[in-house]
Amino acid sequence: MTPQKPLAVLLSPRPTVVDAARRVGARSLLLAPDLSAPGISQAAAVADDALTVDWADHPRLMMAIGHLTNLPTRASVFGFTEASALVAARANEALRFPGNPHAAVAYLTDKAALRGKVNQLTGTPVRFEHCDRAALLAAVAERVGFPCVVKPRTGCGGQDVHLLRDTAEATALAAGLAPEPALIVEEFLDGPEFSVEAHSRAGTHTILAVSRKHTTGAPGCLESGYDLPADLDAETTDRIHHLVTATLNAAGQRSGPSQTEVILTARGPRLVESHAHPGADHISDLLLMAGGTDLAALTIASVLGLPEPEAAPAATRYAGVRFLRLPPGLLTAVDGADEARALAGVTGLEIAVPLGGHVPETTSRVAGHGFVTAVADGPQELDAVLRKAQDTLRPAVAPVPAKEEEHTAA
Repeated sequence: MTPQKPLAVLLSPRPTVVDAARRVGARSLLLAPDLSAPGISQAAAVADDALTVDWADHPRLMMAIGHLTNLPTRASVFGFTEASALVAARANEALRFPGNPHAAVAYLTDKAALRGKVNQLTGTPVRFEHCDRAALLAAVAERVGFPCVVKPRTGCGGQDVHLLRDTAEATALAAGLAPEPALIVEEFLDGPEFSVEAHSRAGTHTILAVSRKHTTGAPGCLESGYDLPADLDAETTDRIHHLVTATLNAAGQRSGPSQTEVILTARGPRLVESHAHPGADHISDLLLMAGGTDLAALTIASVLGLPEPEAAPAATRYAGVRFLRLPPGLLTAVDGADEARALAGVTGLEIAVPLGGHVPETTSRVAGHGFVTAVADGPQELDAVLRKAQDTLRPAVAPVPAKEEEHTAA
């Protein structure tokens, strides 16, 4: 009788994650609140099994998968987003399945706790204070010093992050907050931003790549794209690696993927925040395009005790993504899309807004209205290809009629 394969329980995964589980020799059980949701339906179609489960509800999740403790083979729950990584860690501990400790994942979600410990252990402190009362925000910001950044202690995705330049701005922000918010106020870090992808196994951390993060700048600082790998000298790269390793050790990270955000200041690299899950989907795609590393496959294999996949040889060394932004209104046409896709080096182009659809304003939740990805032999060539693709696109956006605009706002 053929031994049963190890089981990967996947919480609302991308289709590529299901494919990764199959490639490393694991069976897949997909759990999602709605199996017909966009993206989930495609993933469910290729999974070995799929169940409708509100996995954010711990008792419901335990009822759905508690019987898996009786399997004759190894099993583990996997989450590759902020919310699902925390849920997966809690489930694995409850069922005594292998995986990252729940405490480590929780530590990485608490920005204030992580900041305090990293300040103690790395010798690269960043000024910060907690703020749990809106009425005290201005005073806390003054002690930290302007400019400073205010954000939720357990927020994610760049949501509700504010740059304060003086007491007046702090007072104005406080007036719109709940009376007892859970905030962290920290010094503004000035310099280029980087995203560091790592994989941990038995507490040993392997840095897979450092990517350059592009933003729109203050005050919004919306993500505009990534270049992987970042064009850095060896000394700076080593200092970033050291900071990331110290951060993951401070949190108690033991296994699986992580993304750590770093700003290279005049005093050297400084931690922004870290997460026990991969970076945005595009970063995982760039990692595969540039270095041949499938982070989902690597994670599933290492946790389930399967042979880890070797990085596939990449045809090119540099990969990048740029997020497309359109002016608010109704998208009536997108000329030049086929021309842009045909450019040498362009690997993907997508407009997320359908023709005739409303183009929302870019925010921390809506960072862009599509993307273009490309590969190249060097960083300058990569930037040139991405710029040319963006310039080739000619979207036509019409103003929203007044009545429709009122209806949309409502």
